[in-house]
Amino acid sequence: MKFRGQAYRNLDAKGRLALPPNFKDMLLEGSADGTVVLTLYERHVIGMTPHQWEITEVELDKRRHPSRKFQIMQRILWSGYEEARLDAQGRLPISVNLRKSGRLDKEVVVMGSGARFEIWSVKEYEELLSIDCDVSEELEENDIVLPFLGGGHAV
Repeated sequence: MKFRGQAYRNLDAKGRLALPPNFKDMLLEGSADGTVVLTLYERHVIGMTPHQWEITEVELDKRRHPSRKFQIMQRILWSGYEEARLDAQGRLPISVNLRKSGRLDKEVVVMGSGARFEIWSVKEYEELLSIDCDVSEELEENDIVLPFLGGGHAV
C-alpha cells in the first residue's frame, strides 16, 4: 500500500478533512472501521493505518543508543499520536492540537508519501515545491536509474 498523489482541500469549520477517494479507500483496506493514526513528523501532520503505526514503533525500538535528535523525533511522533475515525462521508477529523502543532489553516494539501500521507498548509507545500532537490549524485551512488530521466541521473 502506497499513498500517491496530492489534492488541495479545505478543512471544514470542525477541522474535518475530506480525503481524496483513493486515500480513503486505502485506509479502509487497512482498517475496516476507518481508524487512522495521526501524528506529527517534520512539523507536519502525517496519517497511516494502525498496522503501519505498529510497524513504525517496532522499527523505532530497534535504535540502540539514540542520538539527541533521534530522541526528539521519537518524542514528537509519540506525543502527537492520536487515533481518528473516518466519518460516513470519508472525512477525517483533525484535533485542534494537531492542527496547531502541524501549522494547518483552513487550506491544506494532502499528499501521498509512500506508506503514509501528509497534510501540509498550502503555503508550506508551495515552499516545498520551490526547493532545489538535485539528487543526481545520490542516485548515481546508489545505482538508481529513473526511467523518466532518459537513463540519466539529473533531477
